[in-house]
Amino acid sequence: MAKDETYGLREIDRKVLPEVQEHLAMRKIRPPDWRDETPDSRQKFFDAVRGILISSVSQSELNEIATRLCDALTGVGILQPFLRLQGVEEIYVRGGRVAMERSGRLEHLGELAPASYFEQMIRRVADATGKPLSPLNLTLLVDLPGGERFTALLPPLSDSPVINIRCFGRNMRGLEDLERVGTFNRHIPLVSGSLEDIRDPDLRRKVSGQSSPVARYLAWVMATLAGSVVFAGPFSSGKTTLFNALSDYFPVGDPVAVLETFREIQMRPESFMMRAIAPAEILPGDTRRITMDEVLNIVYTRANPRAIILGEVVSPGEALQFLRASNLGRRAFTTIHGGSVGAALRRLEDLTLSAQDGLTMRAVREMVVSGIDLVVLMSQAANPKDPRAIDRFVAEITHIVDIDDKGDYITETLYRGVEGADVSLYGKAWKEITGGDPGGGK
Repeated sequence: MAKDETYGLREIDRKVLPEVQEHLAMRKIRPPDWRDETPDSRQKFFDAVRGILISSVSQSELNEIATRLCDALTGVGILQPFLRLQGVEEIYVRGGRVAMERSGRLEHLGELAPASYFEQMIRRVADATGKPLSPLNLTLLVDLPGGERFTALLPPLSDSPVINIRCFGRNMRGLEDLERVGTFNRHIPLVSGSLEDIRDPDLRRKVSGQSSPVARYLAWVMATLAGSVVFAGPFSSGKTTLFNALSDYFPVGDPVAVLETFREIQMRPESFMMRAIAPAEILPGDTRRITMDEVLNIVYTRANPRAIILGEVVSPGEALQFLRASNLGRRAFTTIHGGSVGAALRRLEDLTLSAQDGLTMRAVREMVVSGIDLVVLMSQAANPKDPRAIDRFVAEITHIVDIDDKGDYITETLYRGVEGADVSLYGKAWKEITGGDPGGGK
């Protein structure tokens, strides 16, 4: 959908808005509370805004600009018109960029206001609902007067203001409405396992142009969001480097949540993304702050991302929340330390088991199988041509298929990056070094 000129702030609105806000604050004039807004209170607020503008804008535009700014400074401001549109299910704000999901389709509206405007809106909603924000509490979860669910994150927890407004199916009243929008139709899966699955033709050409089959395959997974992926490997094996390279192949318009303890993930600037930075755990004696597992919980239950990217699983809470997120029908991506696919899965299991009493290994493995599709193992080795150089490479790609009756994983190895490895290496070394037979000494 093209940006509708009736939505958002005009250039003149953006220019005069800071002046209006400053004067309102100096005069201690507050916008009318949406819960008990009356025509009189709104008129008084309009008159105050108009009075501030009277020397700043032309008389021919005065009333029109004052009306827009009054709307922008009350309730959820410039987002209010979207709440009234037929079929709107979700409204997203990432920085100053706005999108809405309407009748199952994501429509991007562009930058409707500066990020600072949405930050002030979040604080206004917090004050109006009696849930003030503070440096230790930068998330807001409230219900709006119309029943919509309002979720927000503020800097420095997030890179920029993040808002999700969930509009609960008020336009779907009966089975006939659901039938009209195709609820009971059969659907063919969008992903069939070919390059044609990539809807964006430019992205399809970019993926198909990869000369390495391994690169082409992994880029296809990202471009189609065909599965959830864990990137595993030892320290400094290139896990994050590989993921950053693959992030160029994410569908640009899809809402993506990037959650990190340290800023490492590099997404394309045009990505429709929210980023949050939070500690994995609270250390003894530390002031109470929101942790990454709590942010994960808020994001996957309230922010409706198409994909969740967790920079690295390092704590029990993160492991459990990551598996829960990956089991909710959204794609999830992370990195974890492990010298083999099995070691990485065991680390994920151990962390998850220690996160909650009563969890069993079987339950955790069922979560792994349901939530994770691929494990991409990175490794490193001495460069055969330069002993001082280290090669970092994709050592294995494994598909997690299922678990058997004994509770063991059923896996399918799609690729191995170590060619010509001699399985009798250690026996060969015994014989070569000692001169003896590996089976029984000299």
